[in-house]
Amino acid sequence: MAIPELSYRGDVVVMAALNPAAPATFTNFCGATGITLAIENSVTEETVGDCDDWSLPSKVVVAYGAQNVTMTINAQFAKSNRDKLIRWAADQLLIPLRLHMVDAAAGEVEYIDGIGMLPSFNIDGIGNTTGAALTSTLNIRFKEGVEFTNAA
Repeated sequence: MAIPELSYRGDVVVMAALNPAAPATFTNFCGATGITLAIENSVTEETVGDCDDWSLPSKVVVAYGAQNVTMTINAQFAKSNRDKLIRWAADQLLIPLRLHMVDAAAGEVEYIDGIGMLPSFNIDGIGNTTGAALTSTLNIRFKEGVEFTNAA
């Protein structure tokens, strides 16, 4: 029997180039408590009939269509990022993002890169009386999908 080796925090790292003065400089996203990456493939379908034998039943032909890639980041609202995150949303910036698959073997996906747009950004817990840290939610959409780079 083989037991799978599971992935944990640090096995996949989200990095962002939040400094507009250095757009190619990625730093780890600070304060993240949960991140979800979603790749949604639209699928088109058409019902077609046989061209030669019209007595045969129709079939459904399916094909991939457009692809939409999104990411949600739940995070503690870290002081080191707060101005950058607010400006990303308010100024409608395009931010380079990278997911790094740490220890990817040769031929496996090591990096997933894309340009992140921030359609919605929430800061939660403002004015709370419990003393809990503020949190934020970033709902990100990748402008033109993502690019995959394999490990060498």
